[in-house]
Amino acid sequence: MQQSRSEPRTEQQLPVRVFGLDDKGNPINQPAWTVDISRHGARLRGVPFWRSPGDTIGLRSGTEKARYKIVWVGEAGTPQEGQIGVVCVEAGKFIWNVPAVDDDQKAATGTGRGFLPTSAEPRPPLALSSILSGIHNRRYEPRYVVSGGAKVQQEGSKVAQWTTLHDISMGGCYVETAAPYKPGTRIELNIHIGETQFAARGEVTASHHLEGMGVRFTEVSPLNRQRLETVISSVKGQAPQA
Repeated sequence: MQQSRSEPRTEQQLPVRVFGLDDKGNPINQPAWTVDISRHGARLRGVPFWRSPGDTIGLRSGTEKARYKIVWVGEAGTPQEGQIGVVCVEAGKFIWNVPAVDDDQKAATGTGRGFLPTSAEPRPPLALSSILSGIHNRRYEPRYVVSGGAKVQQEGSKVAQWTTLHDISMGGCYVETAAPYKPGTRIELNIHIGETQFAARGEVTASHHLEGMGVRFTEVSPLNRQRLETVISSVKGQAPQA
């Protein structure tokens, strides 16, 4: 049950992607919507995967992403069923592409209520850095944020998983998945971006638990490389990922 709140919030219905593990340990990579947001948290709907708070999940809004801790779960049979309250555990992260609500706004307008239930434990230590910084700093080719998916599996395995593509370059890509492979794992990819599909072999270069993995392409046939070049050409007009 939600209780009184201590951080200003504003109603915002924004699309978001949720990834992590549900309370049974199954991977989750699903779209959802915010109900309201605050500077450090949000309330989400369409996420009936957890029955109790405590888990840490990943959220992506547009091209921004961060890790959040679930601090309350809507009870079954109530209007909050299928909703969760989350608070960010990464320092300085604000992934919503809207102005943040703060105490000054609240004082000036006399509106808004805080996000966190007063009974919730204190905000977790904010000590996590960006999970992508290491792999991004090692890339030489410009990389571009794209909307698409990738079917990935270990070489020689018949078990595959569908992942969400975050960015891509001529040399590799980053995919979002709650169950990333370990660095050094050799994998096969079938990548879908719009109407374009191409296959490649690669090696996992970075793995972030419940978040995703960076992949370096190691083998791309001439035909598939041509398709990859077509994709890169179509997105070159946008600014490369920082």
